[in-house]
Amino acid sequence: MPFMPSPASPAECPAPPARCAISARCARPSLRLPLLALCLLLLPLVMSCSGPPKTGVYIDLASQPVFYMDDWVRRGNPQVSVRPVTPPNRPLTALFVPFRVTQQMEKPGVVGLEVSRQIWQAWLSEKVFPVIEFAENATPYRRDLAMQMAALRGAQLLIGGYVTHYVNGGTSGDTKLSVSLEIWDVNTGQMIWAMGHAGVMEHQFANDFILFSAKARKPSDPMWAVTQTVSWDMAQEIKLWIDPPAPKGLSKEPAF
Repeated sequence: MPFMPSPASPAECPAPPARCAISARCARPSLRLPLLALCLLLLPLVMSCSGPPKTGVYIDLASQPVFYMDDWVRRGNPQVSVRPVTPPNRPLTALFVPFRVTQQMEKPGVVGLEVSRQIWQAWLSEKVFPVIEFAENATPYRRDLAMQMAALRGAQLLIGGYVTHYVNGGTSGDTKLSVSLEIWDVNTGQMIWAMGHAGVMEHQFANDFILFSAKARKPSDPMWAVTQTVSWDMAQEIKLWIDPPAPKGLSKEPAF
């Protein structure tokens, strides 16, 4: 019968129990090194699938690695239905009135005023027009009343519009905003701009995988982030009208 060694008893263990326990704990990080290397290899894949948001990773050898992705505003291009053919030949002043909310909700005037103020502030930062006055105490946008106010205040342009869709999901739900903007020439009474735009920040759930987990991070005020993004996009359309780029093949500087 072949000899079969029996398991060593604690008394026969060549190393003391305390030393054996320390060796086991020291061996745990080495067992996680392959997992750490695999997670680092998967990081470019996670970043490429995440799109525009910034990504980060939190790795703890004693727990599951976590990939964090900053949530972002999903939107298309502004839908422009009316735009001027030629740029203005002089700096223009504008009166900005609060938008009218067309969606059924509580306190629509407060929502329209807040969205309008944020768009106005974003346009001030972008310097869309040299002067943009915000008529905070004006009634929600009505073209006939707003045109009279703009004429009395000496503005050359009237900026108004509508909030057509508004859902403030906070940090635990989807946030959506759709607006429609109009710009009128006060002197001629003609509409020179009509533009619609929308943005959404969806609530992303955590995804737990075998080797790692992925979580999305939202800003503290998602509606502010959506409104700022929508405002910036629309501002770029107006700025391209005021200061159009030089035609391709032509340079603003002399060639010789």
